[in-house]
Amino acid sequence: MVQRPRLKTAREVMASLVPPPRACRPTPRPDTKARTAAFGGRMEALGEPQILSRLINWTLTDLMLEHREIVLMGEDVGRKGGVYGVTQKLRERFGPDRVIDTLLDEQSILGLAIGMAHNGFIPIPEIQFLAYLHNAEDQIRGEAATLPFFSNGQYTNPMVVRIAGLGYQKGFGGHFHNDNSLAVLRDIPGIILACPSHGADAARMLRECVRLAREEQRVVVFLEPIALYPMRDLHGEDGGWISVYPPVDEVIPLGEVGVHGSGEDLAIVSFGNGYYLSRQSGQRLAAEGIRTRVIDMRWLSPLPCDALMEAVRGAQRILVVDETRRSGGIAEALMALFAERTRVPLARLTAEDSFIATGPAYAATLPSAETIFEAALGLVRGTK
Repeated sequence: MVQRPRLKTAREVMASLVPPPRACRPTPRPDTKARTAAFGGRMEALGEPQILSRLINWTLTDLMLEHREIVLMGEDVGRKGGVYGVTQKLRERFGPDRVIDTLLDEQSILGLAIGMAHNGFIPIPEIQFLAYLHNAEDQIRGEAATLPFFSNGQYTNPMVVRIAGLGYQKGFGGHFHNDNSLAVLRDIPGIILACPSHGADAARMLRECVRLAREEQRVVVFLEPIALYPMRDLHGEDGGWISVYPPVDEVIPLGEVGVHGSGEDLAIVSFGNGYYLSRQSGQRLAAEGIRTRVIDMRWLSPLPCDALMEAVRGAQRILVVDETRRSGGIAEALMALFAERTRVPLARLTAEDSFIATGPAYAATLPSAETIFEAALGLVRGTK
């Protein structure tokens, strides 16, 4: 007869959702000679403003230099350097044993990552497009995320799953390459879902994601907005969306949100492409005399509730802009949070409950700078 005490409370059941941290051997920063060689001798370029995709590439370079247990794998990540060039030259820098071209099969990619994580590596698998994850989502839900739960923290699958996704790609893809469905990822207990909107943020957040995998044994999904990979400008040709590569010791901790502006008339809460479009709308709202602040969630799961509440403090109205679908999207959780913990007027602007079209209608079902402006104006003036 089993004499061990049985679980009785929710707290006891949930204790193993997050595995216990492990002591990591400190790793020295790579010296200047090693970095110069890895960056192709062009260290001066690190001080020049760059697009998001290049800053992710440089971040991966520094992380792989510092942590020899990191291994990348995925479709076309090696020789081709990724569909969008994000992993360009990493195979030449680190060799085919650390940058692995895989079969065109997402189950194999995540299965390989799980096996390597079991053996002390920190895998960074790439899923080429968010829609492709749905072919293999049970590798995360039924395997990687549940192993610490069912083993009471004895075994883990630490990894950082990079996924290129979300909408707004022009002239390419349809619903297989433009996908705004995040419900399955947010529904998995214990995993972390990160989504940067800006190059410097992406670098700092990816470093934190790797730390969470190495030191806290977490399964982390790093969602990269494809449409923002090459983005240079915010308003016209202003270079307003490129940034300098941040110093290697700078990180954005899990749960820290971004806030642009301090206006009290309206707080716009968004992420990814929605944050970019909301920033565009902010200029037009200012011309209408509406003082706004725009909040970048950055961390989509677990929801950074306290940080979000602090970010909207003092705002007279809150508009949630969510490029995921109205049903099952991020906005549902945000509206519930703000309804429960504030008494200010709320509104949400989301994508339609639809797949994304190809061709000229690629953004027809998604929020736009124009619809964000209209929704904000209507909320402030009481017409919506």
